[in-house]
Amino acid sequence: MFDFFKKKPVAGGKEAAGKPEIQPGALCRLMRLFPIGTKVRFYPEYRKEIMLDSVIIGYVINSELVYSVQGLVCDKDSGPMAFSDQTKLHSYSRIQSFRIVVPATNQSEAKLDYNRREELHKIGGLTPGNTITLISERQGQHVPVLETTVQKRALLNQGYYAGVTVAMLDVNIGTLKLTDQRAHVRLQTNMPVSVQYYDGPNSNLVNCTMLDFSECSLRLKFGGDFPAESMPHADDDLILSFHLPDRAGNLSLVGHVFRIEGDAVVVMLKGSLGNNQAVAPLSPIDILEIKANLLQNGRARPVPAPN
Repeated sequence: MFDFFKKKPVAGGKEAAGKPEIQPGALCRLMRLFPIGTKVRFYPEYRKEIMLDSVIIGYVINSELVYSVQGLVCDKDSGPMAFSDQTKLHSYSRIQSFRIVVPATNQSEAKLDYNRREELHKIGGLTPGNTITLISERQGQHVPVLETTVQKRALLNQGYYAGVTVAMLDVNIGTLKLTDQRAHVRLQTNMPVSVQYYDGPNSNLVNCTMLDFSECSLRLKFGGDFPAESMPHADDDLILSFHLPDRAGNLSLVGHVFRIEGDAVVVMLKGSLGNNQAVAPLSPIDILEIKANLLQNGRARPVPAPN
């Protein structure tokens, strides 16, 4: 076992005096929402405008580093948790600590504009003591969100990632939540848009109505007389163009079909289409600009919360 995982003993042999044990069933659910190998987004110190990318490369469970959790099984009623890490079998009935391991550096900082890079340097990113909010991949209509704290940074000196500096994130398991981002931040728009997509070898250009818009998706309505056989299919790529009141020219967004709802289509956004036809990711500032402009349209208003 690696020396940098060893900690000074405390009374009762626990890693952290007074810290409650983690129930295996709850941890098992968290591990399935934030699995090893998945890409995650994160922002430091509750600064949502500083969104960065990373990947989970391992966990630290009771001071033991694991690289995979193949065959993960657990008893939802707080029974033991078991899995295999390559050829080694692991079983835990008492879990004192759990950390998520991510690379300490990444290239996504270069995507930030100058002001956000300066702010990141002031508050620090994966710096010991900083709060890090992790956002995992979408689960159905929900997005898993988890708050963690950077416990330490360390250079791995052996194993599969020898030579890599990592950040170890202490998990606050009570903060795990599944957020329905569309339910909270959608705008009703009812705005005309032009939609381009391919139906086999043929390129279709049709006029639709954008019913609503959110940070990560929007919903389109095709006319009732539009033939069902010509509708786009799940995972088809679309280019959507529409005019914003306070913007010169049309805005073109790129997305893919997530779900078909009768004559409506839910589109997950990938980015915006520039003059060079390259797709650029939508930053939080871009989203705020689009929303601010949509709200200048008299038909745009927040979607009412469900009863």
